[in-house]
Amino acid sequence: MPKVKAKAKRVENVCSVVDNSRTHSVVCDLPLPAGGTDAGPTALELALMALADCGVTIFSDVCKKSNIDPGKVVVTVEAEKSPDSPVLTGVTMKVNVSSKARKELLNAAWRRTEANCPVISIFKDPIPVKVELELNSE
Repeated sequence: MPKVKAKAKRVENVCSVVDNSRTHSVVCDLPLPAGGTDAGPTALELALMALADCGVTIFSDVCKKSNIDPGKVVVTVEAEKSPDSPVLTGVTMKVNVSSKARKELLNAAWRRTEANCPVISIFKDPIPVKVELELNSE
């Protein structure tokens, strides 16, 4: 089965560069109050950004394959998180579509989007994560 890969490397302090093993990379960092330099989004923000983008991308693709003009599509994701806990307590995905297409077609396209968006799936039905820690002496 083909694998989707990502790799993060520490640059300095709490700043890292994450790549997708193709040609794309993103700098991640913590904000200034948390001890970072705010050089990029945090990993959690990046996960929420991925959720928003997956919604836009899959919806646009579903519409294209269905000959529906999606018009303007904006997906906003908001997460609830206690400041003293790493766990999200809720995520809201707001989808704003401005299109001349019939509402029934757009609703059906969004239902197919939810069924086919891998990032929505990860948030709705988390998958187990296997961690293999390898320690090397320098």
